Amino acid sequence: MKSVTAQRFDFLRPLPTLGEQVRAEAKRRGGDFARRADHYAALAEREYGRRPLRGEERRIMFDDVFRHG
Repeated sequence: MKSVTAQRFDFLRPLPTLGEQVRAEAKRRGGDFARRADHYAALAEREYGRRPLRGEERRIMFDDVFRHG
């Protein structure tokens, strides 16, 4: 039998890595961005690490990666 805490959080999935966030955004943008999604993900993880970003921090990273990638 699972503990109450384990039962309560069974539905939560792990946070996406930074690379997963970038791939999803590249596919959302479509076109050449979608075709180069893996390249952008690798670039983002090399520059910013694997920790998922949120809010303004994520927007700045997307601007940087997609502009210079």
